[in-house]
Amino acid sequence: MNKQFSNQTKSTPALPVEGSFDYLIQQAVEKALMNVSEPLLESVVDRIISRKMHESKDEPLTIEQAAELIHKKKQTIYSYCSLGKIPFHKSGNHNIFFRSELVEWLKTN
Repeated sequence: MNKQFSNQTKSTPALPVEGSFDYLIQQAVEKALMNVSEPLLESVVDRIISRKMHESKDEPLTIEQAAELIHKKKQTIYSYCSLGKIPFHKSGNHNIFFRSELVEWLKTN
């Protein structure tokens, strides 16, 4: 996905046109899946769900990652922190940011 559009909602892909290469591949995959055992399918679904949960986990960001996320320089982020203009948490001498808090802050500012 194009980096500049990475924060937009993903749309549902269009269905392949009948007779196209993508359509033929989709048909072959669907046919192959019909022969897969239910426990194997459940295992695959569980792995996909687990991966999605891990991807959406709100892990702490460094100042560099926060600056990149909101498209500001590090020094601006430090300034925002000292003025209390941006959500952050202290860990010793480090400022810690969370993606969900920064995204919410961007929406309201």
